[in-house]
Amino acid sequence: MNRVYSKIWWVGLLVPMILGGLVFPVTAQEETGTGYEVIAEALVVKDNFVRARKQAVKLALEMALEQNLRELFGDDEFERNQWEIKKMLKKPDRFVKSYRFIEAYDDPIQLLSRVRLEVVLFQDAVHRALSRSGITSGMEGEKQAVILINEISSSSNNDLRFWDRVSISEASLVRSFIEAGIPVVVRDTIRHAISEEMVMSAIKGNVSAAVSIGLKAGADIVIVGNATLALVDDQEVQGARSVRAAISVKTVSSHRSMLVAAKSDFATASGSGILTGEREAFHRAGRKLTEFLIPTVQRHWESNPEKKEPQLVPAQKAGSLPLSLGDL
Repeated sequence: MNRVYSKIWWVGLLVPMILGGLVFPVTAQEETGTGYEVIAEALVVKDNFVRARKQAVKLALEMALEQNLRELFGDDEFERNQWEIKKMLKKPDRFVKSYRFIEAYDDPIQLLSRVRLEVVLFQDAVHRALSRSGITSGMEGEKQAVILINEISSSSNNDLRFWDRVSISEASLVRSFIEAGIPVVVRDTIRHAISEEMVMSAIKGNVSAAVSIGLKAGADIVIVGNATLALVDDQEVQGARSVRAAISVKTVSSHRSMLVAAKSDFATASGSGILTGEREAFHRAGRKLTEFLIPTVQRHWESNPEKKEPQLVPAQKAGSLPLSLGDL
């Protein structure tokens, strides 16, 4: 399991007996699972260490789920959907594929029960719940793509915001995917649901942002990237000027929360004017890219593993952990 740790302080009281803890997002793909290491604490009331341990475990599961949802939506979207998200957080065990104790400790002096868990969430279950709640549309099983390319060229108005620009390279990729029989989400249908900041974050390589785009768009495959144009030289040849287009994209699966592929390509073309040349150059570069992307996406869908139902893994047996007074 590949692990990337980032420490996040958890502050807040869920109930009077619960203190809080730490979340260590692991961002690990185990088939359809996403993993976190979580530290949670609960106060012991009336010497009931058993109850405190259960509360600490429940808090840990809830923290893992909340962090996962924040990564999917981003903080702003998370806050805007608090009502529905709170319903999911009330029963976090429904979204837990497995968990195991890394450490557990009961403090008889401070009357605290602390657990450190490795929690793997069943990502498909999270997606289905979000879809049913109406927060996102049609996430379940949508074999379609959303393609968003940030294009900078001599003919485009680069001062416009992303959603107001017309991308030649994006249109070329969309056309090729549709011709190959892969449905593509129309960008105008999602522009009001997805912020420009989220798109630019995904383009910069933020896989979580790309996953969020896919969930909101109801598409498994998210293709994001940059397209640029440069003059090959300043000299015109028989009234034509050569330009070179370069396109670099990342392909992400929102259902499996993973990077599927990354690819760059370029092409050169010339025309009677810069606009004619750049259109042809972007089209050529786009066609070269899709020769790789389309079969890659098709293979990804063909290899999608059979979905499994979520299963809770019970706490480890006595003796497997160095526990203190009040051990379960």
